[in-house]
Amino acid sequence: MEINEKLLSKKRIIVTIWITVVFSAYILTKLFSVAADSEFYASVNLSSPKSTVITVSYGDILDRNLIPLVNREETYFAAINPEKCCCEELEQHIIDTEKYYSCIDGTALFLCEVDCPSITDTLVIPVKQRYGSEGIAVHIIGYTDENGGVCGIEKEFDEQLRQPKDTITLIYSTDATGNMLEGDGIRTVYTSNSTKDIVLSIDYEIQSAVEQAMSNVEKGAAVVLDIATGDIAAVVSKPTYDPNSPADSLDDKNSPFVNRAFSAYSVGSVFKLVIAGAALEYGISDEFTYKCTGSVTVRENEFSCHRFGGHGELDMRSAMVESCNPYFICLGQNIPTDFLHDFAEKLGFGTSLQLWGEIQSADGYLPTERELLVPEEKANFCFGQGMLTATPLQVTLMTAAIANGGEMPSARLIISDDNDNCTYTRVMSKETADKLKSFMISTLYKDNSAAVPFSVTGGGKTSTAQTWTYDEYSNEKLNCWFSGFFPADNPKYAVTVVVEEGVSGNLTCGPIFKEIAEAVGS
Repeated sequence: MEINEKLLSKKRIIVTIWITVVFSAYILTKLFSVAADSEFYASVNLSSPKSTVITVSYGDILDRNLIPLVNREETYFAAINPEKCCCEELEQHIIDTEKYYSCIDGTALFLCEVDCPSITDTLVIPVKQRYGSEGIAVHIIGYTDENGGVCGIEKEFDEQLRQPKDTITLIYSTDATGNMLEGDGIRTVYTSNSTKDIVLSIDYEIQSAVEQAMSNVEKGAAVVLDIATGDIAAVVSKPTYDPNSPADSLDDKNSPFVNRAFSAYSVGSVFKLVIAGAALEYGISDEFTYKCTGSVTVRENEFSCHRFGGHGELDMRSAMVESCNPYFICLGQNIPTDFLHDFAEKLGFGTSLQLWGEIQSADGYLPTERELLVPEEKANFCFGQGMLTATPLQVTLMTAAIANGGEMPSARLIISDDNDNCTYTRVMSKETADKLKSFMISTLYKDNSAAVPFSVTGGGKTSTAQTWTYDEYSNEKLNCWFSGFFPADNPKYAVTVVVEEGVSGNLTCGPIFKEIAEAVGS
């Protein structure tokens, strides 16, 4: 009996061991299975959707009619899945070949610039190009670099303009190793953000016409001002630069980054309008006569007329038409120096124009009363030479005041709620302005004038200003001007053209004024 119980006990122990072994094996199998399942689920979680955000355009700069001045052209980018792309057709359109060949052997989605908006089985995304090929209003708009706006409007409104306006989000999936999963392919989500555009006084159509009229000018500037609103409708400065690659112009000796429309020049005979205006305001009749014999002597200094032998007897109108220097020297001698200086100052000479922030025109130089007490300096001043300098914008505002019955509009470059209405400053009587206006009309239509437009009437005045600098052949470099308005009976626009190293105001700048007037005034 005792033996049987021992055998039974051994059997129980063996069964217990066997059950333990079997159970342990079962547990290990389950643990392995769970571990395997965990690895699987982990790999699934690694393939969660990914996204790439593409900025299609940034804040807009618009003209006064809300026509874009930037973001006018598009470039195209293909979203390429290296494992599922039509290489033969795609490769015909690749622009960024370096990036394409460095990425096509990989597995990740990449973007590459192409030359067309549509390629078979390929998602092509149009992206606004900040600056187009036409280079419109470059010296006003400015340009950006990787840090933001560098100059012009781009700098003044950098924070606002750098906000993305339109974006596209590409949504796609990859596996645990980063390979793009075909599945649903690429989903696109378009988003438009609320950004406030910058509206300029520039008129795209007028700006384009002036750019064309100035296309053959190497160095110079042109300004068009809307007399009714004070809007600076066009500003062109030559030479220009490419805002897409401004570094290419850094070493250009002709200073393409300088806005010559807001820079000061020797003025010349356009300033005779100021002398005539001061004389009329002082009470001198436009019938004031002087006999030009070819020169006039001030103390011991002789000032010559541009016409050998002189013009003979002239009144104020004929002297303006003939642009006779001795006449205006004599006229100026009959105007008190302080009165003459104050009248020129009232017209804006010697004062900078603050257009917005750091965007401003130079003040030029208006000789002081003390300096004008020197007879020779006053003589030079009376035909726009000597120390006097002024900007094309300043001269345009003077012309606008004459055309507008003596009221000078305030110049405006940015259109905003704060400066919606143009203000005017009376700088001369209507009687004086109307006489100067009629002088300018007579001057435009003088014999051999190269500035007469066919499709619109107008008035104007030329300058051929000395610079006292010379070329390698000892020929003096002349700054040539034409400032005028159109139409003659109800002027809408004032225009000033300056060309450096030209022949004369009539021959060099007259045809440019004519082209602008015909394009804008028709």
